[in-house]
Amino acid sequence: MRSICTLSKREFSFTLNGDIYLRYQSFDSSSDLRKDLVKLCPIKIDIGAVYSTSPRLHRSILSSSLKPEWKELVFDIDLTDYDEVRYCCGEQSTSGSSICLRCWQLARSAVLCIDRALREDFGFQHLLWVYSGRRGVHCWVCDRSARHLDQTSRTAIAEYLTLPTLTAGNFSKSYDSHSHGNIEPIFHPCVDAACDILMPRFTTYCSTTNGQNLFGNKKRLDKLLSFLPVELKDLRERLSDEWSTDTQENKEEVSTKRWNTLRKFLKENGRANVLKEIVLNFTYPRLDVNVSTGLNHLLKSPFCVHPKTGYICIPFNPQEVDKLDPFNVPTLNELVEQLSSVTNNDHDCGNNDENISSNDRHLLSFKNTSLRSSIEYFETFIKHVLKAENSCFNVNQAEGYSDSFKSIPVF
Repeated sequence: MRSICTLSKREFSFTLNGDIYLRYQSFDSSSDLRKDLVKLCPIKIDIGAVYSTSPRLHRSILSSSLKPEWKELVFDIDLTDYDEVRYCCGEQSTSGSSICLRCWQLARSAVLCIDRALREDFGFQHLLWVYSGRRGVHCWVCDRSARHLDQTSRTAIAEYLTLPTLTAGNFSKSYDSHSHGNIEPIFHPCVDAACDILMPRFTTYCSTTNGQNLFGNKKRLDKLLSFLPVELKDLRERLSDEWSTDTQENKEEVSTKRWNTLRKFLKENGRANVLKEIVLNFTYPRLDVNVSTGLNHLLKSPFCVHPKTGYICIPFNPQEVDKLDPFNVPTLNELVEQLSSVTNNDHDCGNNDENISSNDRHLLSFKNTSLRSSIEYFETFIKHVLKAENSCFNVNQAEGYSDSFKSIPVF
């Protein structure tokens, strides 16, 4: 367990009221960390890498002596990166809203795609997904093999999960759907697997009542049809004319009906990958690669409070991401009220036991709050990481751990 006991070398950063930013904070014990949290009351807490020496000594040692040794592989999904395709709340919206349930579907889809790729393509097992408290989600890959990746490997993984920028109309022009001699282009297996997740969810995304109403608005319709290849130019122009003339903006589910019509036509004419390109351009995960590649990059701590929304950054099960409602997560004010109502006679909490110290009784109070399920999920996750770490040390003693993780998959 020697590599786990590294709190004194782990960097924390605190953001205080007045935009005061404190980096290179480190603590010899959890009690020291708690004391500083109580004393400084930061509005934001970020966690960084484990360094070669205590980060708080950075002013008294040579910069070459303070090097990041390892850090969890992290990913940041922020809905602002989808602004061009989230018409409800993005830069093209006049609502001024940050997010809504219509565009939150994009974050849910991204979680499922990235989680699948990290587990199945790279073999990672210990992925902690955390709601960012506002417009996105974070992923902490805590496998030992992931924690010790260098910057080159992190960059390779992030790029593997990122699609090159696709421009409308740049789909392959070398084939003709009416010619049996030409073969439909083949997507990378990772992209194909993402399409298996995204395709059935696209109907809701483009929906008139629950999504972005892609077919009931001329600009959105033209953007979508622009991804049809040049050999389908006649179809593109015909649909644009017909559907733009009769937008049916007030009719229920016009977008769903038209999407089904377009999908049926393309499938029947052997152009399934044209469908995939449309879905990918609108809904494929968009990552901030810089967050993932740098060892010295910090990320918001799980369970801290978002300074602008008051929402708690709760961990969640990625397989239950569709149940995660960003507007129905615990807030600081709610927790204060819930904790205030806790009494020493609360049997559910179990703190009426005379053998429980007052400090332990205080720690158990979370069981009477809306944070209970999130904390218990987090505790279970940590237990699995610790179990794997113990197992890894046993293997290392006999064989070394250099071959204990998969290389970047090549297809």
